[in-house]
This record gives sequence, C-alpha cells and structure tokens, in this order.
Amino acid sequence: MLPAGGLPLRCGWLVSITPAKIRELVASLPGAEEGAHHGHPDFRLRKKIFATLSEAEDRAALRLTQLEARALASRQPAVFRLVSDREPYAYISVQLDAVAEDEFADLLEEAWKLRGAG
Repeated sequence: MLPAGGLPLRCGWLVSITPAKIRELVASLPGAEEGAHHGHPDFRLRKKIFATLSEAEDRAALRLTQLEARALASRQPAVFRLVSDREPYAYISVQLDAVAEDEFADLLEEAWKLRGAG
C-alpha cells in the first residue's frame, strides 16, 4: 500500500508535497504571505513573489538562481521545467506529485531567502 501522496521508488517511497503542505511551509517563513496573481495563489515576501501555485494546484513555480534552475531542469525534466530564464534569476515549474516533500521544502526556502536578499 502506498503512503498518502507517495510514489514507489527503487529504494523506498517518494512522499510528494501537497498544496496544503506548501501553505504550511510558507506560513513558517518569517514575513511570507499568500496572495493572488492572475487568478492563482502566490507567495510573497515584502510584496515580491518568490513562489506560485497553478490554478489546478498541481504545479508550483519557484524563483531560483539561474544556475540552479537550469541544473534542476536539466537533471529531472519530468519534474522541473524552466519557465523563465532571465539572468541572474529564473523560474522553474515543479510537478508537485513528482517531487519529494523535503526537496521542495528546501527549494521553497531557497526561493524565499533569495527574494529577501534582492
């Protein structure tokens, strides 16, 4: 039996992230708040977007460094898709049912930190 939100892997289970868990993670980041952008949820720090959810809430976009975004999209194109690539930052789209919760949490925190820095 699969764990909730889980997908089988060769060496264990992938526990994918849910929109509810994303909101919980954002709520734990100082100064972060949820808003709306073009009809879908977004997450901001000081009124600047660092992450969004798609209208269907099956994908999320994260603002990362251009190098990290390109590396993720190259390494796992079924999970990460480069959607905006403007130096020095880029946005990647993440397939939520295909990414591990802990990996997404780390990337979300990185996006929040980067937005705080500039």
